[in-house]
Amino acid sequence: MSDTGSDSVPMTVISGPLGAGKTTLVNRLLSDPGDRRIAVVVNDMGEINVDAELISDEADTGDEGVVDLSNGCICCRLRDDLVTEVTRLAEERSFDYLVVEASGISEPIPIARTLTVGPDGGDPPDGLHLDTTVSVVDAYGFWKAFDPEESIPDAAPDPERPLTEVLVDQIEFCDVLLLNKCDMVPDDALDSVAAAVRTLQPRATVHRTTYSEIDPGEVLGTGRFDFEAARRQQGWKQALAESDTEGGHGGHDHDGGVSAAAAHGVESFIYRRDTPFHPGRFDDWLDDWDGDIVRAKGFAWVASRPQTVLGMSQAGPSVQAGPIGEWGDDDPSTRLVFIGQEMDEDAIVAELDSCLITDDERNQTFDSDPFPRER
Repeated sequence: MSDTGSDSVPMTVISGPLGAGKTTLVNRLLSDPGDRRIAVVVNDMGEINVDAELISDEADTGDEGVVDLSNGCICCRLRDDLVTEVTRLAEERSFDYLVVEASGISEPIPIARTLTVGPDGGDPPDGLHLDTTVSVVDAYGFWKAFDPEESIPDAAPDPERPLTEVLVDQIEFCDVLLLNKCDMVPDDALDSVAAAVRTLQPRATVHRTTYSEIDPGEVLGTGRFDFEAARRQQGWKQALAESDTEGGHGGHDHDGGVSAAAAHGVESFIYRRDTPFHPGRFDDWLDDWDGDIVRAKGFAWVASRPQTVLGMSQAGPSVQAGPIGEWGDDDPSTRLVFIGQEMDEDAIVAELDSCLITDDERNQTFDSDPFPRER
Protein backbone atom coordinates (compact mmCIF):
# COMPACT_ATOMS: atom_id res chain seq x y z
CA MET A 1 0.00 0.00 0.00
CA SER A 2 1.02 3.64 -0.42
CA ASP A 3 2.25 5.76 2.48
CA THR A 4 -0.82 7.09 4.27
CA GLY A 5 0.83 9.20 6.95
CA SER A 6 -1.21 11.97 8.52
CA ASP A 7 0.84 14.64 6.71
CA SER A 8 0.35 13.00 3.31
CA VAL A 9 -2.47 14.17 1.03
CA PRO A 10 -4.40 11.32 -0.66
CA MET A 11 -4.98 11.26 -4.42
CA THR A 12 -7.55 9.62 -6.67
CA VAL A 13 -6.68 9.16 -10.37
CA ILE A 14 -9.65 8.90 -12.75
CA SER A 15 -9.09 7.23 -16.13
CA GLY A 16 -11.41 6.26 -18.95
CA PRO A 17 -12.03 6.85 -22.66
CA LEU A 18 -13.28 10.12 -24.10
CA GLY A 19 -16.98 10.53 -23.40
CA ALA A 20 -17.20 7.83 -20.73
CA GLY A 21 -18.19 10.31 -18.01
CA LYS A 22 -14.94 11.27 -16.25
CA THR A 23 -15.65 15.00 -16.23
CA THR A 24 -19.21 14.39 -15.04
CA LEU A 25 -17.76 12.39 -12.15
CA VAL A 26 -15.26 15.15 -11.28
CA ASN A 27 -18.03 17.75 -11.37
CA ARG A 28 -20.06 15.62 -8.96
CA LEU A 29 -17.09 15.37 -6.61
CA LEU A 30 -16.57 19.12 -6.72
CA SER A 31 -20.24 19.71 -5.98
CA ASP A 32 -20.38 17.10 -3.22
CA PRO A 33 -16.90 16.29 -1.85
CA GLY A 34 -18.25 15.20 1.53
CA ASP A 35 -16.18 16.79 4.30
CA ARG A 36 -13.16 17.22 2.00
CA ARG A 37 -11.60 20.28 0.36
CA ILE A 38 -10.46 18.97 -3.02
CA ALA A 39 -8.25 20.21 -5.81
CA VAL A 40 -8.34 18.87 -9.36
CA VAL A 41 -5.64 18.33 -11.99
CA VAL A 42 -7.15 17.91 -15.47
CA ASN A 43 -5.21 16.46 -18.38
CA ASP A 44 -6.40 16.85 -21.94
CA MET A 45 -4.61 16.29 -25.27
CA GLY A 46 -5.73 19.56 -26.86
CA GLU A 47 -4.00 22.93 -26.57
CA ILE A 48 -7.24 24.26 -25.05
CA ASN A 49 -8.37 22.05 -22.21
CA VAL A 50 -12.13 21.85 -22.62
CA ASP A 51 -12.51 19.58 -19.59
CA ALA A 52 -10.85 22.14 -17.32
CA GLU A 53 -13.23 24.81 -18.62
CA LEU A 54 -16.26 22.61 -17.94
CA ILE A 55 -15.05 21.77 -14.45
CA SER A 56 -14.20 25.40 -13.68
CA ASP A 57 -17.75 26.36 -14.60
CA GLU A 58 -19.08 23.91 -12.02
CA ALA A 59 -16.57 24.42 -9.22
CA ASP A 60 -16.91 26.72 -6.27
CA THR A 61 -13.46 28.23 -6.72
CA GLY A 62 -13.45 29.69 -3.23
CA ASP A 63 -12.06 26.44 -1.80
CA GLU A 64 -11.30 24.15 -4.73
CA GLY A 65 -8.60 24.67 -7.37
CA VAL A 66 -8.37 23.40 -10.94
CA VAL A 67 -4.95 22.88 -12.58
CA ASP A 68 -4.85 22.46 -16.36
CA LEU A 69 -2.25 20.18 -17.98
CA SER A 70 -2.91 20.48 -21.71
CA ASN A 71 -1.35 19.50 -25.03
CA GLY A 72 0.14 16.24 -23.88
CA CYS A 73 -0.52 13.09 -21.93
CA ILE A 74 0.43 12.63 -18.27
CA CYS A 75 1.32 8.98 -18.86
CA CYS A 76 4.16 9.96 -21.21
CA ARG A 77 5.06 13.53 -22.28
CA LEU A 78 3.76 15.35 -19.20
CA ARG A 79 4.90 13.03 -16.41
CA ASP A 80 7.40 15.56 -15.06
CA ASP A 81 4.77 18.31 -15.29
CA LEU A 82 2.33 16.14 -13.35
CA VAL A 83 4.83 15.62 -10.51
CA THR A 84 5.70 19.32 -10.48
CA GLU A 85 2.09 20.46 -10.28
CA VAL A 86 0.87 17.99 -7.67
CA THR A 87 3.94 18.71 -5.53
CA ARG A 88 3.28 22.45 -5.77
CA LEU A 89 -0.35 21.92 -4.80
CA ALA A 90 0.69 19.79 -1.83
CA GLU A 91 3.05 22.51 -0.62
CA GLU A 92 0.27 25.10 -0.73
CA ARG A 93 -1.90 22.93 1.55
CA SER A 94 -5.09 24.70 0.50
CA PHE A 95 -6.88 21.36 0.13
CA ASP A 96 -6.89 17.94 1.76
CA TYR A 97 -7.66 15.71 -1.24
CA LEU A 98 -6.39 15.72 -4.84
CA VAL A 99 -8.27 14.35 -7.85
CA VAL A 100 -6.40 13.77 -11.13
CA GLU A 101 -8.50 13.37 -14.28
CA ALA A 102 -6.39 11.70 -16.97
CA SER A 103 -6.96 12.19 -20.68
CA GLY A 104 -8.98 9.62 -22.61
CA ILE A 105 -5.84 8.07 -24.09
CA SER A 106 -3.81 7.92 -20.89
CA GLU A 107 -2.58 4.54 -19.69
CA PRO A 108 -3.13 4.14 -15.94
CA ILE A 109 -0.03 2.06 -15.09
CA PRO A 110 2.53 4.73 -16.10
CA ILE A 111 0.52 7.36 -14.20
CA ALA A 112 0.40 5.20 -11.08
CA ARG A 113 4.11 4.48 -11.36
CA THR A 114 4.88 8.19 -11.75
CA LEU A 115 2.87 9.04 -8.64
CA THR A 116 4.42 6.27 -6.54
CA VAL A 117 8.05 5.94 -7.65
CA GLY A 118 8.53 9.08 -9.75
CA PRO A 119 9.03 9.54 -13.51
CA ASP A 120 11.99 7.63 -15.02
CA GLY A 121 13.03 6.35 -11.61
CA GLY A 122 13.18 9.84 -10.11
CA ASP A 123 11.53 11.07 -6.95
CA PRO A 124 7.76 10.71 -6.43
CA PRO A 125 5.71 13.74 -5.41
CA ASP A 126 6.35 14.92 -1.87
CA GLY A 127 3.50 15.12 0.59
CA LEU A 128 1.01 13.01 -1.39
CA HIS A 129 0.11 9.36 -1.78
CA LEU A 130 -2.01 7.54 -4.33
CA ASP A 131 -5.13 6.30 -2.54
CA THR A 132 -7.47 5.10 -5.30
CA THR A 133 -7.43 4.53 -9.06
CA VAL A 134 -10.82 4.79 -10.77
CA SER A 135 -11.77 3.79 -14.30
CA VAL A 136 -14.97 5.08 -15.89
CA VAL A 137 -16.21 2.79 -18.66
CA ASP A 138 -18.95 3.63 -21.15
CA ALA A 139 -21.18 0.55 -20.96
CA TYR A 140 -22.82 1.40 -24.28
CA GLY A 141 -19.49 1.92 -26.06
CA PHE A 142 -18.19 -1.37 -24.69
CA TRP A 143 -21.33 -3.20 -25.77
CA LYS A 144 -21.22 -1.85 -29.32
CA ALA A 145 -17.49 -2.52 -29.69
CA PHE A 146 -18.09 -6.24 -29.20
CA ASP A 147 -21.60 -6.69 -30.55
CA PRO A 148 -21.71 -4.75 -33.84
CA GLU A 149 -24.81 -6.61 -35.06
CA GLU A 150 -26.98 -5.13 -32.31
CA SER A 151 -29.31 -2.27 -33.20
CA ILE A 152 -28.25 1.17 -32.05
CA PRO A 153 -30.45 2.80 -29.38
CA ASP A 154 -31.97 6.10 -30.44
CA ALA A 155 -30.33 7.89 -27.49
CA ALA A 156 -26.82 6.87 -28.52
CA PRO A 157 -24.61 9.96 -29.01
CA ASP A 158 -21.75 8.16 -30.76
CA PRO A 159 -22.35 4.68 -32.19
CA GLU A 160 -18.81 4.42 -33.62
CA ARG A 161 -16.62 4.09 -30.54
CA PRO A 162 -14.13 1.28 -31.01
CA LEU A 163 -12.56 -0.46 -28.06
CA THR A 164 -8.79 0.06 -28.01
CA GLU A 165 -5.86 -1.40 -26.16
CA VAL A 166 -5.84 1.63 -23.86
CA LEU A 167 -9.49 1.07 -22.88
CA VAL A 168 -8.74 -2.49 -21.84
CA ASP A 169 -5.68 -1.29 -19.92
CA GLN A 170 -7.93 1.17 -18.08
CA ILE A 171 -10.32 -1.65 -17.19
CA GLU A 172 -7.59 -4.07 -16.12
CA PHE A 173 -5.74 -1.66 -13.84
CA CYS A 174 -7.98 0.06 -11.31
CA ASP A 175 -9.31 -0.22 -7.77
CA VAL A 176 -12.83 1.05 -8.51
CA LEU A 177 -14.65 0.75 -11.83
CA LEU A 178 -17.73 2.75 -12.79
CA LEU A 179 -19.70 1.01 -15.52
CA ASN A 180 -21.41 4.19 -16.67
CA LYS A 181 -24.26 5.06 -19.07
CA CYS A 182 -26.07 1.90 -18.01
CA ASP A 183 -29.39 3.48 -18.99
CA MET A 184 -28.40 3.20 -22.66
CA VAL A 185 -27.98 -0.58 -22.68
CA PRO A 186 -30.77 -3.21 -22.45
CA ASP A 187 -30.73 -5.12 -19.17
CA ASP A 188 -29.74 -8.48 -20.66
CA ALA A 189 -26.92 -6.92 -22.67
CA LEU A 190 -25.82 -4.90 -19.63
CA ASP A 191 -25.46 -8.11 -17.64
CA SER A 192 -23.20 -9.49 -20.38
CA VAL A 193 -21.11 -6.30 -20.41
CA ALA A 194 -20.78 -6.38 -16.63
CA ALA A 195 -19.73 -10.04 -16.78
CA ALA A 196 -17.10 -9.28 -19.42
CA VAL A 197 -15.75 -6.36 -17.39
CA ARG A 198 -15.64 -8.51 -14.26
CA THR A 199 -13.73 -11.23 -16.15
CA LEU A 200 -11.19 -8.67 -17.37
CA GLN A 201 -11.00 -7.05 -13.91
CA PRO A 202 -11.73 -9.45 -11.03
CA ARG A 203 -10.13 -7.28 -8.32
CA ALA A 204 -11.88 -3.90 -8.53
CA THR A 205 -15.13 -2.82 -6.91
CA VAL A 206 -17.59 -2.39 -9.82
CA HIS A 207 -20.51 0.06 -9.68
CA ARG A 208 -23.20 0.38 -12.35
CA THR A 209 -23.93 4.09 -12.77
CA THR A 210 -25.88 6.62 -14.81
CA TYR A 211 -24.39 10.09 -15.29
CA SER A 212 -21.48 8.96 -13.06
CA GLU A 213 -23.69 9.24 -9.98
CA ILE A 214 -21.79 7.71 -7.06
CA ASP A 215 -21.27 8.34 -3.37
CA PRO A 216 -17.97 10.28 -3.08
CA GLY A 217 -16.81 7.85 -0.41
CA GLU A 218 -16.72 5.08 -3.03
CA VAL A 219 -14.00 6.84 -5.05
CA LEU A 220 -12.29 9.10 -2.49
CA GLY A 221 -10.36 7.89 0.54
CA THR A 222 -10.94 4.18 -0.09
CA GLY A 223 -7.36 3.15 0.74
CA ARG A 224 -7.60 0.44 -1.91
CA PHE A 225 -4.58 1.28 -4.05
CA ASP A 226 -1.95 -1.46 -4.19
CA PHE A 227 0.29 -1.26 -7.26
CA GLU A 228 1.54 -4.85 -7.24
CA ALA A 229 -1.86 -6.34 -6.47
CA ALA A 230 -3.42 -4.37 -9.32
CA ARG A 231 -0.79 -5.65 -11.74
CA ARG A 232 -0.90 -9.27 -10.55
CA GLN A 233 -4.65 -9.68 -10.39
CA GLN A 234 -5.64 -8.70 -13.92
CA GLY A 235 -8.08 -11.21 -15.39
CA TRP A 236 -5.79 -12.70 -18.00
CA LYS A 237 -2.96 -13.15 -15.49
CA GLN A 238 -5.30 -14.86 -13.04
CA ALA A 239 -6.54 -17.15 -15.81
CA LEU A 240 -2.97 -18.19 -16.61
CA ALA A 241 -2.13 -18.76 -12.96
CA GLU A 242 -5.28 -20.82 -12.35
CA SER A 243 -4.69 -22.89 -15.48
CA ASP A 244 -1.36 -24.03 -14.08
CA THR A 245 -3.16 -25.73 -11.20
CA GLU A 246 -6.69 -26.40 -12.47
CA GLY A 247 -6.30 -27.59 -16.03
CA GLY A 248 -6.67 -24.47 -18.12
CA HIS A 249 -10.31 -23.55 -18.75
CA GLY A 250 -12.46 -20.70 -17.47
CA GLY A 251 -16.21 -20.52 -17.16
CA HIS A 252 -16.72 -22.58 -13.98
CA ASP A 253 -16.54 -21.66 -10.35
CA HIS A 254 -14.52 -23.60 -7.78
CA ASP A 255 -17.54 -25.63 -6.66
CA GLY A 256 -18.01 -27.09 -10.13
CA GLY A 257 -20.99 -24.94 -11.06
CA VAL A 258 -21.34 -22.41 -13.86
CA SER A 259 -19.84 -19.02 -13.03
CA ALA A 260 -21.82 -15.79 -13.25
CA ALA A 261 -19.72 -14.77 -16.26
CA ALA A 262 -20.38 -18.03 -18.11
CA ALA A 263 -24.09 -17.71 -17.37
CA HIS A 264 -24.03 -14.54 -19.49
CA GLY A 265 -21.99 -16.09 -22.28
CA VAL A 266 -18.62 -14.76 -21.10
CA GLU A 267 -15.88 -17.36 -20.85
CA SER A 268 -12.15 -17.82 -21.08
CA PHE A 269 -9.73 -20.53 -22.12
CA ILE A 270 -5.98 -21.03 -22.40
CA TYR A 271 -4.22 -22.05 -25.60
CA ARG A 272 -0.96 -23.91 -24.83
CA ARG A 273 1.43 -25.43 -27.32
CA ASP A 274 5.08 -26.54 -27.27
CA THR A 275 5.47 -26.17 -31.04
CA PRO A 276 6.35 -22.75 -32.49
CA PHE A 277 4.14 -20.78 -34.84
CA HIS A 278 5.00 -20.27 -38.49
CA PRO A 279 5.59 -16.47 -38.54
CA GLY A 280 3.63 -15.80 -41.72
CA ARG A 281 0.61 -17.92 -40.86
CA PHE A 282 0.43 -16.56 -37.31
CA ASP A 283 0.70 -13.00 -38.62
CA ASP A 284 -2.13 -13.68 -41.08
CA TRP A 285 -4.27 -15.09 -38.25
CA LEU A 286 -3.74 -11.94 -36.20
CA ASP A 287 -5.14 -9.93 -39.10
CA ASP A 288 -8.45 -11.80 -39.00
CA TRP A 289 -10.10 -10.70 -35.75
CA ASP A 290 -12.90 -12.85 -34.40
CA GLY A 291 -15.53 -10.44 -33.05
CA ASP A 292 -16.43 -12.84 -30.23
CA ILE A 293 -12.97 -12.39 -28.67
CA VAL A 294 -12.98 -9.52 -26.19
CA ARG A 295 -9.40 -9.95 -25.02
CA ALA A 296 -6.45 -12.14 -25.97
CA LYS A 297 -3.10 -11.79 -24.29
CA GLY A 298 -0.05 -13.87 -23.49
CA PHE A 299 3.24 -15.20 -24.80
CA ALA A 300 3.96 -16.80 -28.16
CA TRP A 301 6.83 -18.89 -29.55
CA VAL A 302 7.52 -18.09 -33.20
CA ALA A 303 9.92 -20.09 -35.39
CA SER A 304 11.53 -17.02 -36.93
CA ARG A 305 12.66 -15.91 -33.43
CA PRO A 306 13.33 -19.19 -31.59
CA GLN A 307 15.06 -17.54 -28.62
CA THR A 308 12.61 -14.65 -28.28
CA VAL A 309 9.46 -14.36 -26.17
CA LEU A 310 6.83 -12.76 -28.39
CA GLY A 311 4.21 -10.82 -26.43
CA MET A 312 0.76 -10.78 -28.01
CA SER A 313 -2.02 -8.42 -26.94
CA GLN A 314 -5.42 -8.12 -28.58
CA ALA A 315 -8.30 -5.90 -27.48
CA GLY A 316 -11.09 -6.01 -30.00
CA PRO A 317 -9.68 -5.08 -33.40
CA SER A 318 -6.50 -3.66 -31.86
CA VAL A 319 -3.61 -6.14 -32.08
CA GLN A 320 0.00 -5.83 -30.99
CA ALA A 321 2.70 -8.49 -31.15
CA GLY A 322 6.42 -8.03 -30.60
CA PRO A 323 9.51 -9.22 -28.72
CA ILE A 324 9.45 -8.71 -24.95
CA GLY A 325 12.47 -10.78 -23.83
CA GLU A 326 14.36 -14.07 -24.17
CA TRP A 327 13.29 -17.56 -23.11
CA GLY A 328 16.61 -18.12 -21.35
CA ASP A 329 16.39 -21.16 -19.09
CA ASP A 330 12.63 -21.49 -19.61
CA ASP A 331 11.30 -24.00 -22.10
CA PRO A 332 9.78 -22.11 -25.04
CA SER A 333 6.01 -22.51 -25.33
CA THR A 334 2.94 -20.56 -26.35
CA ARG A 335 0.46 -19.57 -23.64
CA LEU A 336 -2.40 -17.36 -24.80
CA VAL A 337 -5.46 -16.38 -22.74
CA PHE A 338 -8.73 -15.77 -24.60
CA ILE A 339 -11.64 -13.95 -22.96
CA GLY A 340 -14.80 -13.49 -24.95
CA GLN A 341 -18.53 -13.85 -25.44
CA GLU A 342 -19.80 -17.19 -26.75
CA MET A 343 -16.48 -17.98 -28.40
CA ASP A 344 -16.10 -21.05 -30.59
CA GLU A 345 -13.14 -22.47 -28.71
CA ASP A 346 -12.72 -25.50 -30.98
CA ALA A 347 -12.59 -23.29 -34.09
CA ILE A 348 -10.09 -20.86 -32.54
CA VAL A 349 -7.87 -23.73 -31.40
CA ALA A 350 -8.03 -25.36 -34.84
CA GLU A 351 -7.12 -22.08 -36.53
CA LEU A 352 -4.14 -21.56 -34.22
CA ASP A 353 -3.02 -25.17 -34.64
CA SER A 354 -2.96 -24.61 -38.39
CA CYS A 355 -0.48 -21.77 -37.74
CA LEU A 356 2.04 -24.10 -36.06
CA ILE A 357 5.04 -25.24 -38.07
CA THR A 358 4.81 -28.69 -39.62
CA ASP A 359 7.36 -31.49 -39.33
CA ASP A 360 8.65 -30.58 -42.79
CA GLU A 361 9.21 -26.97 -41.65
CA ARG A 362 11.16 -27.74 -38.47
CA ASN A 363 14.57 -27.40 -40.12
CA GLN A 364 13.53 -24.49 -42.33
CA THR A 365 15.22 -21.09 -42.07
CA PHE A 366 12.67 -18.27 -41.87
CA ASP A 367 14.13 -15.20 -43.55
CA SER A 368 10.89 -13.21 -43.34
CA ASP A 369 9.76 -11.98 -39.94
CA PRO A 370 6.73 -9.65 -39.61
CA PHE A 371 7.24 -8.83 -35.93
CA PRO A 372 6.88 -6.47 -34.18
CA ARG A 373 3.53 -5.57 -35.63
CA GLU A 374 0.54 -3.45 -34.67
CA ARG A 375 -2.92 -3.07 -36.15
